[in-house]
Amino acid sequence: MADISNLRNDLNNADLALSKSKEFQSFLTKSIDEVGLVRKLERKPLVWLDADDNILSAFDKLSAQELLSAPVFCQISKQWVTILDIKDLVKFVVSLFDNDNNLVENIGFEQISIRTLLTNKNGVFKRQCPMIGKNDSIFNLLDLFYKKFHRVCIAMSDNQMDIKVFSQLSLIKWMVKNNVLGSSGEFSLKSLGLFKKDKPLIQIDHKKLAIDAFRLLAENNIYGVPVVNENGELLDNISVIDIKYCKMDKAKLLQPLYEFFYPSVGNAYPIPLRDMIVCAPQTKLREAMGRIAATKVHRIFLVKEVVEAGITHVPINVISVSDIVGAIATIAGSSVLRSLEQD
Repeated sequence: MADISNLRNDLNNADLALSKSKEFQSFLTKSIDEVGLVRKLERKPLVWLDADDNILSAFDKLSAQELLSAPVFCQISKQWVTILDIKDLVKFVVSLFDNDNNLVENIGFEQISIRTLLTNKNGVFKRQCPMIGKNDSIFNLLDLFYKKFHRVCIAMSDNQMDIKVFSQLSLIKWMVKNNVLGSSGEFSLKSLGLFKKDKPLIQIDHKKLAIDAFRLLAENNIYGVPVVNENGELLDNISVIDIKYCKMDKAKLLQPLYEFFYPSVGNAYPIPLRDMIVCAPQTKLREAMGRIAATKVHRIFLVKEVVEAGITHVPINVISVSDIVGAIATIAGSSVLRSLEQD
């Protein structure tokens, strides 16, 4: 169960009465299997990695499937041992460059495995594989997401390899499609504490190099940041998944972002331009989730409009899919808190 005291603090001054939505409370108590949360995944092959896979092959597998992470199985211990996140690969690539963006050493990548990357000096994996059973409740699933796991493994049977991987984005899409929020969807982003004026915005200028952007992501342990021009206007965003377009191509990593995102004709790395979701602090949770589900993007930009020779958007806050799922978990926690107080 999520830490109720933390959830109480996270609620800020939001109206808790909304969290008493019968639809939402009913949804929380049902099992993952009962609501059919992973039914759509039953025919989808599991993408997983071996602990002793080479990191470049793991990189290729994640990139080809557009995945932010994948579970890792150890053939020695015969168990799921950890989960490889694309952020791990970004941190590794960044570690190969000094602060002047010189390649500090040439490494034989074929010698580096996932095990090498994700274990400490004692050979112990730094984090466990997030695992839950299909008969566990939706609230238990939200609890794992609340602890910042982007994807969670769901055991479907006693067969160790019979698991499904469910992401935060998949949860948002499912909840929107099945309209389970009820009146809880009427929370505004601001009332949920997602609009924080005092929180410094992490962003990067479009003239900075791609390696600088990935270093910024790695140092702050985040998935993406807005790209702005010299006037602070929102132009684009760069995320950890974009590392797939350059891997260890030093020339690509040393491109300024305006070239990285707008390649010349014949460029070997066609970077797709992404749709950006722009919202206001008063935007309802239901609307924000609907727009995320429709566009399949992983972050929302809260902006202020500046009128100078036209209207431009200046980002003031970034809200990620993890933040949205955290808000849902917070509402779920408030429902549990109320039930405990009433017992």
